[in-house]
Amino acid sequence: MWKNYLKIGWRVLKKNRLYTLLNVVGLTMGISGFLMIMLFIQDEVNYDRFYPESESVFRITSHWGDYSTASYATAPPSLGPRIQSDIPEVEAVTRLLKWNDFTIQPGSGQNKDQVFREENIFYAEPSFFEVFDLNVLAGNKETALADSRNVVITEALGHKYFGDVSPFEMVGKTVMMGSNNPDPKQIAAVVENLPSQTHFHFDMLVYEPGMNAEIFDMESWSWAILYTYAKFPPEKQGVVAGKLDQIVADYAIPMLEGGDENSDYNLKVMPVQDIHLNSHLLREHEANGYQSYIYIFSFVAAFVLLLACINFMNLATAKAGLRSMEVGVRKVMGSQKSQLIYQFLTEALILVLISVIISTVLVTLCNGLFNQLTGKELQFELWKNPMILWMVPSLVIILTVLSGFYPAFYLSSFKPLQIIKRQLSFGKNSNSLRHGLVVFQFATSLTLIICTLLVQRQMSFIQNSDPGFERDQLVIIHNDGEIQNSQREDFKGNFVSSSNVQNLSFSTGIPMSGQFQMRSFNIPTNDLEQGMNWYEADASYLDTYQFKLVDGRNFAETEGADKNKIIINQTAARQLGILDDPIGQLVMKNQGENDEATLEVIGLVEDFNFESFRNEIKPLVIEYMHDYYLRDYITVKVQGGNITAGVAELESAWKKFEPRVPMNYSFLDEDFNRVYRSELKMANLLQVLTGISILIACLGLFGLTAYTTERRYKEIGIRKVFGATMAEIFLMLSLSYLKLILISMLIAVPLAMVFMNKWLEEFAFKTGIELWVIGAAILACFGLALGTIFFQTYKSIRANPVKSLKSE
Repeated sequence: MWKNYLKIGWRVLKKNRLYTLLNVVGLTMGISGFLMIMLFIQDEVNYDRFYPESESVFRITSHWGDYSTASYATAPPSLGPRIQSDIPEVEAVTRLLKWNDFTIQPGSGQNKDQVFREENIFYAEPSFFEVFDLNVLAGNKETALADSRNVVITEALGHKYFGDVSPFEMVGKTVMMGSNNPDPKQIAAVVENLPSQTHFHFDMLVYEPGMNAEIFDMESWSWAILYTYAKFPPEKQGVVAGKLDQIVADYAIPMLEGGDENSDYNLKVMPVQDIHLNSHLLREHEANGYQSYIYIFSFVAAFVLLLACINFMNLATAKAGLRSMEVGVRKVMGSQKSQLIYQFLTEALILVLISVIISTVLVTLCNGLFNQLTGKELQFELWKNPMILWMVPSLVIILTVLSGFYPAFYLSSFKPLQIIKRQLSFGKNSNSLRHGLVVFQFATSLTLIICTLLVQRQMSFIQNSDPGFERDQLVIIHNDGEIQNSQREDFKGNFVSSSNVQNLSFSTGIPMSGQFQMRSFNIPTNDLEQGMNWYEADASYLDTYQFKLVDGRNFAETEGADKNKIIINQTAARQLGILDDPIGQLVMKNQGENDEATLEVIGLVEDFNFESFRNEIKPLVIEYMHDYYLRDYITVKVQGGNITAGVAELESAWKKFEPRVPMNYSFLDEDFNRVYRSELKMANLLQVLTGISILIACLGLFGLTAYTTERRYKEIGIRKVFGATMAEIFLMLSLSYLKLILISMLIAVPLAMVFMNKWLEEFAFKTGIELWVIGAAILACFGLALGTIFFQTYKSIRANPVKSLKSE
C-alpha cells in the first residue's frame, strides 16, 4: 500500500513541476535557515558545560555603589578565606588573577631560541582543579600547582613551543619566564585545549607564592581584583547567597565606608553556565553574548520554517481545482477518505524528504560562510551532533504534518457528485484561510525587513558616531614594564622627527578596555563618597585621543609638575556638585584608606563614551601619571597613509629598550568593534533570515499568482477582446494581493516598532525609529510583491486571446 502511495505521489510531483519546484525551494530555504540558527543557538547555550560537574561551579561577583557604575566580575582578596571558613556548603574555592603579560622562552625544542609574549596566563591557586575538573592529558593535576616551580599549559601552547610532540613528552620540559632575569619553570601538567564555548580561556596557569602573599592574602574588601569561583551543589545556591550576605555584613561593611550599615555593597553568585549569556560586568574575561538574542533568533527561525509550511499549504489549496477531478474519480472508484489523506500526506512527505536532504547538503556547503558571518567555528556534523541527529527526523515528521495535514483533509473532503457535475465551489472559507496565510507571510517578512534595517542603522550609528575621542589610526601597545617610568621620555624621543608617528601617550587606562579601576571621591565640604572610574595618564593623553577640553588646562609637559592634579569629565563634576566651577576645586581620593590623597582639579573634559554605547557615560577621573610601576598602555597616533611604516618604526624603537620581548599591540578601532561583537552577529544573522523569509514569501506569491492566472486565463482573454489594456488586467490580477500586503503592513509596522523599541532600550545612545526607514521597508515589500506578480502574469497578459477562447 505505502509503495503505491509513494509511486503515485512521485508521479504527481513530476507532472506538476512548477508546484514541486516552488515547494522544494521554499522548504529548503526554510529548513536551511532553521538548521543554521539552531547550530548557532546550540553553541551559545552550551558555554562552560564541557567539564564534569560544571553545573556545580559558581562565580562570585562584587557590586559596590550604583550597579550601573561599579559591578565587577571579580571579588576582593579577603572573600576566599571567608567562604572556606564560614560557608560549609562550599566544597572548594579557587581564585584567579590576570595581572600582566609574560615573556617566555622554551628551554628546549625547535623554538628554544625564540621569545614569546603571552597574554592568557593566569596566577592560580592549587585548588584550581578541585573546582574546574578539566581533562588533563598528561601529568598529575593533584600536585601540578602545588609547587611554585611548576606550571600547567594547554596542549596548543605546548605544540607552539616544542613542535609536534605528545603531551607526555611536554611534561618535565622547562620554560624560562621573565625578560631580564628569567625564572625556569617546569611543565607539570598538560590540559586539553579549551573549546571556544567557555567564558574564559587560558594558555598557562602559574602558582606564585610571592603573588599570593602580595595580593591573594591581602586583607582588603575594597579592591575587586580576583576572579573567585566556588563549587557547591546547585540546590544550595540560595543558602550560599544568604551566607555571603552575612559575610558582607560581618566583615566587609565594617571595613568599607566607615562601617555604614546602609552601604549597598554586596556579593552575587552566578552559575558559570549562565555567565556567557547573562553577565556583562566590568572586568569580564571576554565579551559575552545576550540571552535576549537567543530568544529573538529562536522565534525568527521558527517563523521562517513556518513560512515555508504556509507556502506548501497555500499552493496545495490553490491548485485544489486542478486536482478535484482526480479526487472525484478516486472516490467513485472506491477510495476511502483515509486513503486519500494518506496519499496527500505521502506527497507532502516526499517533498519534505527531498527538501531536508538538499538542506543538509546546502548547510554543509555554506558552513564556512556562516562561520564568517557569526565569528564562530560551527560544524554541521549530521552523525556526530546529537541535536542534529534527532532534529532532522523530527523536522521531517513535523513539517509533513504541518504542511500536509490541512491540504490532505481539505482535498479529501470534496464530494464526488459535485465534482463530476462541476458543481464544486471553492468557497470563502478556503480563500479566507489562504488570504490569512498570505497576510501572515508578508507581515512576518515586513517585520523582519523593518527590524533588520533598524538594527543596521543602530550599528551604523555606533560605528560612525563620534564617541568623543579619536579612534582611527591609534595603535595600542601593551606595556608590561618593558618601558619603565624613567624611560618614557626617552622612548618618546625616538619619534620627535618621525613623519609616521604623530603623537604618543602613556596611560593606565584606555577607552573601550572595560578594565578600569575604581576609586572613591568626595569634596572636603561633603563626606559623601562616590565610586568613580579612575586611571592615570601623561601630558600627551588628551592630544593623542583628541578629547575636548571645555574648561581649565591640560597636564603640563614638565615631568612631575602636575603631581596630585586631575582632569575630570562633566559627569564626575556633576556628581561631585562642582560642574559650574570645577577648576581649582580640591577632591579627596579614597578618604581614610592607605592611598588617601588630596587632588586638585585643573581641567574639565567633555563627556565621552569610554565604555559601550549600551551604557550611560559614567564619572571619570584622570590623574597625572607618576611613578606607576604596573601594566600600562602606550597609545600611538600614526599617520593614516603609513600605518605599516609607523608600526615598523614603533617595533624598531621598542627593540632598543627591550630586544628580547616582542611588542604586543592592537588597533583601537578593532578593539572598538570587538565590544559590539554580539550586535554585529545579530545584524548579520538577521540579514540572512530576512533574505530567506522574503524569498519564501515571494515564491509563495509567485505560485499563487500562477494558479490564479491559470484559473482566470479565459477571463483575461474575454477582457482583452472587450478592450481591456495590459495595465487594467495587471491591476485586476494584483489588486487582491496588494490589499493583503496592505493589511500585512498594518500588522507589521506596530509589531516591528514594539520589538525595536524594546531592543533599543538596551542602548543608552541610540538612533530613533525614523519614518523613512519604515517607508523604505514598505516600498521594498510592495516592490518585491509587484515584481513577483508582474513576472508571473506578463506572459498571460501578452498572450493572444484567441488561444484562450478557441475552445469556447
